Amino acid sequence: MIRRPPRSTLDRSSAASDVYKRQGTYTKSSGVNQIMVRLVAAGGGGSGHAEAGGAGGFSEKIVNVSGLSSISVVIGTGGTGTYYSGRSGQGSSSSFGAFLSATGGDGANQSYQHAGGLGGIGAGGDVNMYGGGGSAHGRINGGGGYSFFGGSAARGHPRGGDYSRNHQSRSAPGSGGANGWFRSYLGPEGKHGMCVVWEFR
Repeated sequence: MIRRPPRSTLDRSSAASDVYKRQGTYTKSSGVNQIMVRLVAAGGGGSGHAEAGGAGGFSEKIVNVSGLSSISVVIGTGGTGTYYSGRSGQGSSSSFGAFLSATGGDGANQSYQHAGGLGGIGAGGDVNMYGGGGSAHGRINGGGGYSFFGGSAARGHPRGGDYSRNHQSRSAPGSGGANGWFRSYLGPEGKHGMCVVWEFR
């Protein structure tokens, strides 16, 4: 968890934000009555021949926390990559207490053979969105599904091989894993989820 310094908001009230990239507990600061939460689940893993994972779902909500002191935060883990035509791992869900949650993106080939992973979906929020789907079988470098926060790692030609997997850390939270280059390379992992909490006084 990373705590950001206070900053001004559009309503000119004092606000601070917490960023959760792993499981933890949100503890309310003194004097806070409302928070805004943005949450994304984890992306699914990639396979070969442009088959890529879907992105995690997204949810956003304004929460009244005047009667609360702490809330559990669960952050989804990205799905594992696999080789050509294999079923890649699904990203796991993220949640902010019982207030809002999102499901992870499917890994490549989970729904059908040679198909990209479907995106997850948010629930419980004022805004709930699907994550983007992954690319399907083809002879090009496929892209992992885009999450609310952005896209997957870069792909390259003729630098196929493990290029995308070697740079999989350069992906947005919740994005789907791209793809391994043809049959003999392992697909990248999906990106872990994230939760951002803004406090308002």
